[in-house]
Amino acid sequence: MNEESLREKIISESISSLREEGLRFSVDTLAARMRISKKTIYKHFASKEELARALYDTYYRDMTGRIQAQEGRGSAMDVLRLYCDTKYMTRREIFNKYQLNGPISSYVETLETELWLTVVKVLSLAWDEEGTLRVILDGALEKLWETGQDPDRVLERLVRLL
Repeated sequence: MNEESLREKIISESISSLREEGLRFSVDTLAARMRISKKTIYKHFASKEELARALYDTYYRDMTGRIQAQEGRGSAMDVLRLYCDTKYMTRREIFNKYQLNGPISSYVETLETELWLTVVKVLSLAWDEEGTLRVILDGALEKLWETGQDPDRVLERLVRLL
């Protein structure tokens, strides 16, 4: 495997691991999952912050493409499921555990805002300068993960409200 494809594989496995392991995710578990050394990971990423930045760059680029692909053919439920996934991947406790506050958190907020603009366009929502709809939706999704509610039930209700 060449160096660039190994880097991409590390990013891809990091996304999968974070989604599956949540707070149990670590560079140690990533290395074990990939059957490579931590040293190999740090050869491609100088720090966990650099890995996090690459992980979220790739993740948001993919999610933006998937949401854009729904335009004109997907349902609001499909788009909200994708958006819901982004809120799961950026839960506050993940940033706190991995000490990714500050620059990484700010960077992810920028990516989230760009994604939100895509959601607004794809769902043909009225532009809301104050971001009221986003506050309501983000708050509902954050509460969803805190309470362990069934995502589809919550999203179905949100779709009806939209």
